[in-house]
Amino acid sequence: MATIENKYEMPDDLYYTTDHAWVKVEGSKIRIGITDFMQQLAGEITFIRIPRVDKVLEAGKTLASLQSGKWAGKILVPMKGKVVEVNKDLASNPRPLNEDPYGAGWIAVMEPEDLENGLKALLYGEKAVEWVKEEIAKHAQ
Repeated sequence: MATIENKYEMPDDLYYTTDHAWVKVEGSKIRIGITDFMQQLAGEITFIRIPRVDKVLEAGKTLASLQSGKWAGKILVPMKGKVVEVNKDLASNPRPLNEDPYGAGWIAVMEPEDLENGLKALLYGEKAVEWVKEEIAKHAQ
């Protein structure tokens, strides 16, 4: 696990998107959530709109909408596929998004149409760490 600036955790086994989502490969499926950096930047998340199960979503479309007292944003679909599971509990209690973003705060599980090519578009390892460092610098100004 990488810890950037002694503040932001980034598990090494995950892929990352440029809209601050993480993607975990689980066999032929992917589990998606928000990064520690995003949840810290957003502050206490008070609302999330999650996708419907069985919905087929195109890459780049909205997967989930989130709001906090000072921010509203969205997580985009990292690769085309079908939503097969959602974390329904988040709708009534979004606290895990802040308290455990890489565990209980997961948002959805998708069955991607083309997992191998989809992963090529994501950040991984040192590239992901460097990118987050750039994002931290951007938001520090």
